Amino acid sequence: MPPPAQHTLPLTLIVATTPIRLPPTPTPSTSTSTNGNGTPSQPTRLGIGHKGTLPWPRIKADMSFFARVTSRPPAPGTTNAIIMGRKTYDSVPVHLRPLAKRINVVITRDKSGAVAEGVVRELEVRRGKIAAKAAAAAGTGGSTGQEDTETKPAEKAEEPITDAIVTRSLDDALTELQNHYGSSGRLGKIYIIGGAEIYAAALARPSSSSAASTELSRRPIRVVMTNVARKRTADEEEKGTEPPSSFDCDTFFPVDELSVQNGWRSVSKDEVSEWVGEEVSGEWKEDGEVEIQMVGFEKV
Repeated sequence: MPPPAQHTLPLTLIVATTPIRLPPTPTPSTSTSTNGNGTPSQPTRLGIGHKGTLPWPRIKADMSFFARVTSRPPAPGTTNAIIMGRKTYDSVPVHLRPLAKRINVVITRDKSGAVAEGVVRELEVRRGKIAAKAAAAAGTGGSTGQEDTETKPAEKAEEPITDAIVTRSLDDALTELQNHYGSSGRLGKIYIIGGAEIYAAALARPSSSSAASTELSRRPIRVVMTNVARKRTADEEEKGTEPPSSFDCDTFFPVDELSVQNGWRSVSKDEVSEWVGEEVSGEWKEDGEVEIQMVGFEKV
């Protein structure tokens, strides 16, 4: 069965966030807002970055989850797309970009063409390494032992491809994906992986009459979110107190609260599991210095 029509494919935002308590903000009538009992209230935002990188230590479970979910196609012969800004692309280790078994879409305002040229060069190098590993594995009759998603002895035609394109906007990205992959039934799921401006563009749901914007406005918008919190110390566990609020962040998710009042519904763990293609418990789990929880939301 061919994939669904392009305009029905949801956009799934994959993001890890941590709550940041901000200083109380003054209101027109009072010096600070209050929480109803006379004490200043603290607005909270969802932090996603700090100085161009992740605010928390490396989270193996989340990174592994991201790799599995974004590279797992919904059907043979299809490849998922991951859409990101240039800074997010640059944050990926050079030897891993473009990310294998995915269509990497990089959005940039660069007018010189330097970004596109760099991505093309890296794509050629990446494909060369993938081909060399596949040839080596074929020659030895097994795996090379490298942790690469494309090192099987022989790449089958139905396996996801590794590709990269550069566009000027999210609308252009969706159009390129449709023209090059969707029209031939080769496009799998579409994931948006950051940063904040690209998330904001996806959530803006433009209402202009242009074909691309109309298509974007009709797409279901989903969020698969990894909540990140500091792990409580033994002393905090014993006293039942919470750890320090969160990590230092200077970049935030464009929606502070994914609530019914803001037009979102919290979905069940079974729905999230269906979206990502593997079981998600929705429970808090320890991972190194942090605790994480994977949840899902859908725009209504």
